[in-house]
Amino acid sequence: MKIPIKLLLLLLFLVLIPGRAWAERPFQVTETAVPTEKDTYRLETGLMMNRASAEKKRTQVGVNLRYGLIQNLEFDLEMPYLFVESDGRKKNKQGDILLNTKIRFIKGRVANPLSIAGQMIIKFPTAGENDILETSGVVDVGFLAIASKTFTPVTAHINFGYFFIGNPAGQDLSDQIRYALGLELAFDETPMKLIGELYGRADTSSASDANDVLVLASGFSLQASQSLAFDTTIGYGLNSKSPDYIINIGATYSFN
Repeated sequence: MKIPIKLLLLLLFLVLIPGRAWAERPFQVTETAVPTEKDTYRLETGLMMNRASAEKKRTQVGVNLRYGLIQNLEFDLEMPYLFVESDGRKKNKQGDILLNTKIRFIKGRVANPLSIAGQMIIKFPTAGENDILETSGVVDVGFLAIASKTFTPVTAHINFGYFFIGNPAGQDLSDQIRYALGLELAFDETPMKLIGELYGRADTSSASDANDVLVLASGFSLQASQSLAFDTTIGYGLNSKSPDYIINIGATYSFN
């Protein structure tokens, strides 16, 4: 398969502008059960910023490329770049690369608009071990169950997954459960959708809740053309372990 010249040019351009990782636009975390169509590329780029306190800020930029290899099967490569400030220390570096595979088991139809899919996420430790970036330097593997259903004019997406967290030398990190509920509200004869999202993660070890997170987000997406869409969401932490806020701004471009 030959890679289109315009894909190479877009990749060269987009590695210089913002993106984000582990989510499907326009959501901050939620994935939908609808893979990219066969022989179609979906290029996502944006900007995600969060602040846990005045001393701890994180900005993630990069590029995310999805490709429909065959019908109902999608491959997704995420390449983030991190800017982190923590307790007076600063670090800028290429983040861990993610390779995701999504397969749809049930396709929604008019009589029963329910789609069910599964996703495998592999984190490659390209950032190495770094306490400021909060990267472990080892491989993580996650499995996500995804369901999407339309209740006109609302489409709901439910995610539930288990992530096996690799252990660096001398450490015993807990595995994680991750979950999300994403809602899209469409309007007749308008390219805009309203977005709502509730998501979180929890350690499987009952002895520790240091990584537990719960976030509520809302925003909108705008379909500028058949192939180009823009979106913005703002999230708010609902517990003391969550960031104070998360801002996610970006765009999606689809092409063959």
